[in-house]
Amino acid sequence: MTNTTDPSARALHARLREVESGIFQAEYPGELNPSDPDERALPDSHIGTDPSSVRLWVEQMARSMGYRSVVWEP
Repeated sequence: MTNTTDPSARALHARLREVESGIFQAEYPGELNPSDPDERALPDSHIGTDPSSVRLWVEQMARSMGYRSVVWEP
């Protein structure tokens, strides 16, 4: 899950998986400031019971932080 430096020209890379029956977790790099990412940043995540809601939440969060899109990795 690697990102380039300019948030407006890059995508946030994320992974969605079912961690338990009916529980879905999206994992993505946790950055406090996407215009100056810290390569030591710890992963962040969002958990929910509906995979489409988890995806939507991550995509809205990414846009609010200046990312142009979210790339969902397998």
